[in-house]
Amino acid sequence: MTRQKGKRWKRGQACLSNPESKKHRAEAASVVRSKRQKVSTAVFSGEDSLAVKLKKLNDTQMTDIVGEGDDMTHVSGLSSWTIATDEAGYLPSFDRVRKLWNSSLDSHKEVCAVLTAITEVIKNEGSEETPLAYFAALLTALETSKVSDQQIAISYLLSLVIPSVPESIVRAKFAQTTKLLFTLLECQTQKDVSVALVRSLIVSLSHIFLKQDHAIFKELSVIHMLNFLIKFVSHGKPKIRHAAQRSLRNLAREIPQVCKLAIHSCVESLNNFVGSKDEKLTMHTISFIRYILPHATVEDLKVSMETLLQVITLRHTKITSAALQALGQVFKLDSALTGEMQGQILMSLFVSKPANFDHPVTTVWLEALSSGYGKLAEVEPKLGLTMGHRLFSVCSDTLLSENLDVVQITLVTLQEYFTKNLAPGLEHFQSEISAQKKFPLSKVIETMGGMLKLTYQPVWDAVLEALGSLFENLPGSCSYLVHGIIPTLFVVRNAPNFENGNLFASTVGKAIKLIGVEKILEIYPILLTDGSKVDIPNSWLLPILKDNIEKSSLSYFTAHILPITATLKVKSETLLREGNALDSKICSNLEFQLWNLLPSFCKSPVDLEESFKKIAKPIGLLLSQRPELRTLLCSALISLIASSKTEEAHQNEIGRFGKNFLPILFNLFMAEPTPSSPPINPVIECIRSYLSVCPSDTQTPLFQKLLSEVDNTEKTDHARNAVWELLLAMIPHMNLANLNVMYGHIVPLLSDPLHQTKQKRAYQILHTIIEGSTSDHGKFVTAHLDDFQKHLADSLAFSSPACKKPRLKCLLALIKSLDLEGLAFIPRILPEIILCVKEQNEKTRDAAYKCVVTIGYVLVEKSQDRALAVRQYFEMVIVGITGSTTLASCTILCLTKILYEFNSFLPAEVLDHVMEVVVALMESKQKEILKAVISFIKTAVGVLNFQLVEPFVKPILEKLGQWDKPTKHHFRAKIKALFERLLRRFGYEMVYKLTPMEYKKVVNNIVKEERRAKRRKADPQEDAGELGDSDGEHDEDGGMGEFKELKGRKSQRKELTSQLVEGDNPLDFLESSVIPRIYQGTKKEPCTLPEKDGKFVIEDLAGLVKDTTINDSDDSEDEIVKVADSNPFGRPSKGIHRNTKKFPTGKKKSEDGSTYKSKKSKGDMKKQGKPDPYAYISLNKQGGKKKAKGQFDNFIKAGKMGAKKGAKLKALQKKRNK
Repeated sequence: MTRQKGKRWKRGQACLSNPESKKHRAEAASVVRSKRQKVSTAVFSGEDSLAVKLKKLNDTQMTDIVGEGDDMTHVSGLSSWTIATDEAGYLPSFDRVRKLWNSSLDSHKEVCAVLTAITEVIKNEGSEETPLAYFAALLTALETSKVSDQQIAISYLLSLVIPSVPESIVRAKFAQTTKLLFTLLECQTQKDVSVALVRSLIVSLSHIFLKQDHAIFKELSVIHMLNFLIKFVSHGKPKIRHAAQRSLRNLAREIPQVCKLAIHSCVESLNNFVGSKDEKLTMHTISFIRYILPHATVEDLKVSMETLLQVITLRHTKITSAALQALGQVFKLDSALTGEMQGQILMSLFVSKPANFDHPVTTVWLEALSSGYGKLAEVEPKLGLTMGHRLFSVCSDTLLSENLDVVQITLVTLQEYFTKNLAPGLEHFQSEISAQKKFPLSKVIETMGGMLKLTYQPVWDAVLEALGSLFENLPGSCSYLVHGIIPTLFVVRNAPNFENGNLFASTVGKAIKLIGVEKILEIYPILLTDGSKVDIPNSWLLPILKDNIEKSSLSYFTAHILPITATLKVKSETLLREGNALDSKICSNLEFQLWNLLPSFCKSPVDLEESFKKIAKPIGLLLSQRPELRTLLCSALISLIASSKTEEAHQNEIGRFGKNFLPILFNLFMAEPTPSSPPINPVIECIRSYLSVCPSDTQTPLFQKLLSEVDNTEKTDHARNAVWELLLAMIPHMNLANLNVMYGHIVPLLSDPLHQTKQKRAYQILHTIIEGSTSDHGKFVTAHLDDFQKHLADSLAFSSPACKKPRLKCLLALIKSLDLEGLAFIPRILPEIILCVKEQNEKTRDAAYKCVVTIGYVLVEKSQDRALAVRQYFEMVIVGITGSTTLASCTILCLTKILYEFNSFLPAEVLDHVMEVVVALMESKQKEILKAVISFIKTAVGVLNFQLVEPFVKPILEKLGQWDKPTKHHFRAKIKALFERLLRRFGYEMVYKLTPMEYKKVVNNIVKEERRAKRRKADPQEDAGELGDSDGEHDEDGGMGEFKELKGRKSQRKELTSQLVEGDNPLDFLESSVIPRIYQGTKKEPCTLPEKDGKFVIEDLAGLVKDTTINDSDDSEDEIVKVADSNPFGRPSKGIHRNTKKFPTGKKKSEDGSTYKSKKSKGDMKKQGKPDPYAYISLNKQGGKKKAKGQFDNFIKAGKMGAKKGAKLKALQKKRNK
């Protein structure tokens, strides 16, 4: 179609111009079909076909092979190979052919056709379809076949079947088979070679050689065959080369003679390397020898290594890299390398160090060295540690390389050396380590210290990481070796332009853990500066010390750090009195940083038993006198107590001071808080921790004192609450006598509704008693179990709402401790638990659900018949459905939880009964019950078996359809979620078929949204236009709109959209019969109609409403309401209102851009007497502010794009007019 004025293709309709005839396509298809038919015809038809040739063979030729061998295996399969179908069985050997059955490639069709012909011949001869039968038939076919394609297919099938042929048969026919295969292999010249045939022949020969006796490989004929086969490892064709290398690797792994022969051939090839002329041949040889060297003997390995080292010295980049990779491969794999040979190879590698500018070779060389030292750590660890200084010497040079890859490989080499070589190597130098003498590792550490010089500043990051690896892997007994490099390490921080402080802090922290804080501070002490200015020059070390001190000496803090804190405190107070507040604050901060070290010193100190008594008194005084240090001191005590749990002596030492610390801590906790008071939580945590190591005779007086203060009315509310908290903290560590006293005190409070706070505390204490883990708690709970049940059951009527959560916790703890005889207690407490699942407090609800689940597990554990126990539990709970509305809804929620947890134990008849009951409850008018029913059905659909739920899908959907409109609207979100779950479980077809008519849109909308979500996930850039098109795709399926019910007269407004236009004629609104159909006015809003020659024509409005009705978007309701802005009939009586008030006289109503719309073409048009159709934006008074900058960027961008587009169209129009 030529481009003429007025004749253009519509957008998206260009394909309509394609011709209807398909002459050329039909001819091309016929050619392809004819080629495919020739494949099967060549095999099945004609006098020279493969099938005919096999049928003409002498029966003796077939049975000559099949009759031999007593261990012939019979494998059923391949009963009917056909090209048209794939219903036949097949041998496991032909699994690969099965995958080719539907292939369109001619070579694959040829393979299938040949296999079909072979199978037909075997069946016609009356033989069984065994690997042996296929082996004989394929050999015969290969011998008689002269067609190249058939030879390729037959050889491929032969390579698949040989591994399944009995070993005795393969050995018996070795000469005949190898002669045939090698004859075909020798016919393949370098210029005219069939890659597929050569590959199959090589694989077949490798399988045949693997089944032979090792003695046969000493014969000259076999050696000649192997040498001929080895030539293919450097073949120019990649597929042939890879097949040969893979086959010979398998042979070398199993047969030593083949490995020896292959190595000698490769060594000879490498020795003949003279330059770039043989570069590819040498590369292929090295890539092959690297995989067979691990299987070589020591002599062959030695010769091969010498040859590879000679190749490395030739300084040919590619060849050298390949040889180094081969050496690294040998180091990584298990081989016959001895420690002495390994050391010699590494020394040769050091001699062959590549040039500094040869970066690619240097990286491979370093990798080979790293692998070599890693192997040396396994075979000769002492030698690996002795030779370590050579490695670090060359690494110190490569670190200065300009290439980042070389620096990174060097760092990895150093880290791997520390990780692999240190631990095994140090075991051979224990005498020197115990005497703290120097040994070969000292040279390595000295070399590392030299890397901290300014020469290495560009690579200090790598050096610090390597030092961190050294500090991590070096044992503490060897820490004396690194003392010399610590001062140099600290100098690095003060170097100019040093930025990586985090890495430096990490390295110093590892050094602190290695040599200890005492040695670090001896090398780099913390001292105050002399003079008027207050400062600690190395205060940057304090945060690093805080994070890394462990297993240190507590006495060191007492002797060295504590005096400095005292000096700083005095100096701070002096400066404050003198009016120097700034320096006073600096001193205070420095003191606080030093005190921050105390919790770290208290982490597993080595001298706890000797030093705690020295520091106990200062800590006790500071707890009372220094509130700002109270949190740190409590943390230090908690760390000490946690460290003492491992040794009883340490625990007794700390517990001995309990009579001093506990009263102080109790007083601090009970003191009235002030706005400047520190947090109180660390104090109670410290009390709980100290009570765990404090002896009972120390706790008893404190307990008696607290118990006497419980009812003291003179105490403040805070003090009384603190007393209860302290009692609660003491419960887990009480002895049996104190537990009896405490229990006797709280029992009356359980039934005292007048004191809700005390009642709540009583339940908390009872819960702690039942949950106690000591032997005294176990004895007490066992003795009072019946008493607990009685008091908890009797106190239900007196418990206040605030006590529900602690009461449920008591019930939960009690349920866990019930024995088989105590299970009768469960029905008494079950109603209370069920009702609590709908409490307002979330934690109360969680506790109730935990009780429901715990009861089920206790019943299952205690009962011999688990299914019966869960069934009885279900029946016990389901009784509540007959109760009040609240009880029924709570019961259904509990049944939902039980169903989720124990559905595998419930029999089918119980589940059917429960489902029938719940579905029947869908007829209830109570929304509370319906909400619980929906939750149950959703859970049942998700967890129950498909067959159990499927019969109830129809009644469920029918019940949903019977709900009234307010109920449907109220549960619209839950109904949609239920439909989503039903669709996922049962599929669209079944659900849509059973869904009532009013819910079909919901189902369609869910499917549409899922498809839309998948498209968005697949293509995040999917725009709104594509989504709009996708909406239209499903309109035929029933209109997929969101399920929304319009209130009041919105439904009538929806009917209006279909009545505005009747055919092509506008409605006559002056007729009295038309007006009621369109809009029913109210008394407050009478209908007023503008007149225009007796009729009112609203063409644009009708089209807009029609478009809105067709649009099936999620906001279809809002779209209809938006039309009311331009509706001449006024606003609706209900729904979303728009401001339709008339403007005062003299003011014009603001108009939108619809008045400028052109009726004949796209775009807007100017109108006389009106402003130009531009987008006028009102300015605000904040427009000049900085944060409002750029608010019109989008408008400017859009305007520029529109102007550019218009200019192009204008230029194009001018060009056409010419």
